[in-house]
Amino acid sequence: MGNISITIDGSKVSGREGMTILEVARDNGIYIPTLCHSPVLTPIGACRVCVVEVEGSGTLVGSCHTPIAQGMVIYTHSPKVVEARRAIVELLLASHPDNCLVCDKANLCELRKIAADLGVGLPRFRAKKRYYPIEDTNPFIERDLTKCILCGKCIRACQELSVVGAIDYAYRGFQSKPATLLDQPLEKSSCEFCGLCVSMCPVGALSDRPAKYKWKTTRKVRTICPYCGCGCGVELNVRDQEVISVTPDGENPVNQGRLCVKGRYGLNFINHPDRLKAPLIRKNGELTESSWEEALDFVAHKLEEIKQKYGSDSLAGLSSSKCTNEENYLMQKFMRAVIGTNNIDNCARL
Repeated sequence: MGNISITIDGSKVSGREGMTILEVARDNGIYIPTLCHSPVLTPIGACRVCVVEVEGSGTLVGSCHTPIAQGMVIYTHSPKVVEARRAIVELLLASHPDNCLVCDKANLCELRKIAADLGVGLPRFRAKKRYYPIEDTNPFIERDLTKCILCGKCIRACQELSVVGAIDYAYRGFQSKPATLLDQPLEKSSCEFCGLCVSMCPVGALSDRPAKYKWKTTRKVRTICPYCGCGCGVELNVRDQEVISVTPDGENPVNQGRLCVKGRYGLNFINHPDRLKAPLIRKNGELTESSWEEALDFVAHKLEEIKQKYGSDSLAGLSSSKCTNEENYLMQKFMRAVIGTNNIDNCARL
């Protein structure tokens, strides 16, 4: 494919055949706001915030789905473009709740960022507000569809990336919203609670319940999910040595920004108050803390005693899904090679 030369805001840039205006702009560090776009989803041009002016066309086009053509002259922040964007954002804000101060998305809200960039405060328009009850009956995802802007990212992510199709558009016109089959709660649908829709949502319509109102984290730690051998990349969002939430590592080539329910919502054991921090040995009927040396000697003695008295198959091992793949391998190796039994299993579930 040959290069195509175009002009964006007076700068000569080039792209490959088939690239969109938005892709070329981002490759060259030119900012165009978006709400419904994601580089991993099929562009649909739903929000229209990314409109640009193409010289000679006489109209504004959505940059996320318009392919480049040789000699195009494009303006991303002309008065006509800015006026259109302001109108679109004001229309969205007119039917959007004005409770930003108590919204869990807060300063991470894409709509709020774009409104600030455009200098939009109170919208000029008055619209009928939509009110939906907050859905917080399941332990993973909270849905507040009153804040939904119908960008469709959650729907497309569920259908294109997770390939589950648990949600789709329901109803028509102003009453449209993302919903499950027959508008049932998520836990009664085919939803696998992977949390991908939460990652995609640009506003506060979807949020992680375990991290609700825990606010800003101070650092991110990139690591590998411990649950299975896939090697999915995760980012631990940490504050004061506490893991507040887990998000997928978008740069990891294995999962490419996706996680299963275990990887996203199953790591709360890290800071759980019931987590054991030292070995316990029952002495005089009570569990008491001991050193690792004492505990390992005690276990080794008991295993040898049982094996000698009842045989190797009288023993069994149950490994943990919260251990690493390598640790689980060592556990089965120990049971088979040292103890001499195939009685080994793993709770490979959440």
